[in-house]
Amino acid sequence: MQLNKSRQRKVHNKLHKSLPIEGSRESELWNQNTNSPLLRLPPELRNRIYELVLSVGQIQVIFKRYQFRAISNGTSNNNTHRPLYETVPGGFGCVLLGREENPWPTAHLHKSVPAAEREKAPCYHWPRGMTLLSPVCRQLYHETVLLPYRLNAWSFRSYAVMDRFLVRERRLPKSHRGAIRVLYSKCVLTAAVEKMLGGLEMVLLDGGVRMVKRVVEVDKDHGDKRVVYWDIEKKWWE
Repeated sequence: MQLNKSRQRKVHNKLHKSLPIEGSRESELWNQNTNSPLLRLPPELRNRIYELVLSVGQIQVIFKRYQFRAISNGTSNNNTHRPLYETVPGGFGCVLLGREENPWPTAHLHKSVPAAEREKAPCYHWPRGMTLLSPVCRQLYHETVLLPYRLNAWSFRSYAVMDRFLVRERRLPKSHRGAIRVLYSKCVLTAAVEKMLGGLEMVLLDGGVRMVKRVVEVDKDHGDKRVVYWDIEKKWWE
């Protein structure tokens, strides 16, 4: 763990308030982090490792409803019938896609295609999960917590999921939202969503239109006002 001179001096003189108690679990973790081969690498090498681990392509946010599933028909000795159910947890989750992969492939299938065939589309076999480094220790948290947002493209299974996740429930802190650079969207962003994602640089719309953000400074004599434009470029899929 690389410490600045002031912190090193405080730790050496045992003046730092966050110094863990000797023999405690926190002290053991402190020593492990101090001697970690990863954290002793130069920052440039650590950043390169972080990019290789956390750059997965595209992260799509999905929402699964809570469900009730029968686990017993409930038939008892007196012939009463009270089925037993269990709750199948739901909520927000994510799946991983290729960075330039269409997040909604079934949306472009003709309606005449049978439902059974539509469900064979790749979106039903997405890999899940990714390796996060931020929970390991405090230093890795500060160095990597924003990288999954900054390094990957993001998408949402539907506009309703995006609105609920970003606007209504505000599942991401401002710093996390602001780190998102590339977003796939099924429609043009509303003012509320665009405000939430202030760091956006590119929006890829369903159907192939690519919108690139351009910020222009005007009226420099009256406070350096900035105006945001979205330039429409070529299609990114056919």
